[in-house]
Order: sequence, then structure tokens, then C-alpha cells
Amino acid sequence: MNEEFKHRLSTALAATSPSRVKLDDARDAAVLIPIVAEPEPTLIFTIRTETLPNHKGQISFPGGSIDDTDPDEEAAALREAQEEIGLDPGIVEVLGRLDAFPTFVTGFVVTPVIGWVENEPVLDPNPEEVASVLHVPLAQLNEEIRSEAGFSHRDRTYPTEAWVWNDNVIWGVTARIVRSFLAVVASAGLADAPGETTSWTGWPMSGSSAAS
Repeated sequence: MNEEFKHRLSTALAATSPSRVKLDDARDAAVLIPIVAEPEPTLIFTIRTETLPNHKGQISFPGGSIDDTDPDEEAAALREAQEEIGLDPGIVEVLGRLDAFPTFVTGFVVTPVIGWVENEPVLDPNPEEVASVLHVPLAQLNEEIRSEAGFSHRDRTYPTEAWVWNDNVIWGVTARIVRSFLAVVASAGLADAPGETTSWTGWPMSGSSAAS
């Protein structure tokens, strides 16, 4: 069944033309969306440490800046995932990528790369970057746990939509990446698409350009 999931998702990704965004004075970055197949399709997120210079304490996918030595976004995403959580790139099958997204405050343009992992991987998180690792079943990223921008959780108000999974708030650019990913999954007939949101009306930003 999971092989069928991978096939349908790969087909849906192949039918898209992801945008490559250039934003004035922004740094290029890539993240990996690791999908673990067994026992059910599950996404791996990280909770960033409070000592990192950007997005401290936030939930994100493993990833970071693209280095000059990285041949492409896929290579950067795999390298960063290995450095952050010890995910062996040799067990990751890259299925495709999503549109690039800006971070509106910290000055990055992030390209999400989809990676398929057949079995539960052995991870070794870097304690300087990763406070903990979350394994979130894809089926649980649904409308029941999605909140619109302006909601409050634990005495904090969030400016974007979010998925609140087991008391963990997935918001900001990671939420936008989740939305984009779920839209592709829905186009493959593998999940329901997320509901409409008012969170992202500020894109495209001035000074940016996008090309397929």
C-alpha cells in the first residue's frame, strides 16, 4: 500500500512545475521533507534549539543554507538533514520538490525537497541545533488540528495559520510548506486538501521574481 502511495505522490510531483524564487538580499536555503513509509506515511520535523540565530525554538523540517559546494537544492537538503538529525542520505529517495518560499522576517528563500524513506531510520540529532525530533503521521495533519492566523495557544498569539499537533505548533514558513505539500498529496488523491486561509496574502513580495 505504501508503494502505491509513493507512486501516486511521485506522479503528482512530476506533474508540477515548482517555482524558483529570487528575492533581493535573501539567502537560498533548502529543507528536506522526510516521509517515512512504515508503518504509515509519517513526516519528520525538528524542534530547533533556543540557541540558534534564526527561528529559535520553532518547528521546522531539517535543512539550512545552500553552500557553494552543494550542486543543487536536493544535495543541500540531504546534507543538512544528515548534519542536523543524522539521516543517512543513502536511504533517502528524492521524489521531487515544491515551490520555493520566502521567510518574511529572517531573509531566506527556502526550497522544500521531498524525500522517501522506506523504514524507520536510526537518527542522531545534533544537540546544538535540534532540541527534539517529531514523527507526525501525515493523516493527522488535517483540518481538526489546523488553526487560522490570529489564534492563541498557551498565552501566545500566532500570526499565521498553524497545525497544532500534540501541543506542538507548526507555524510560519513551515506551515506554508505543509500547506503546499498537502495540496500535492491531495492532488494525488491521498488526503484532503487544507481549507482556505488568509495567512499568505502578502506574497509575492516586492523585489522578488519567480520562474517555473
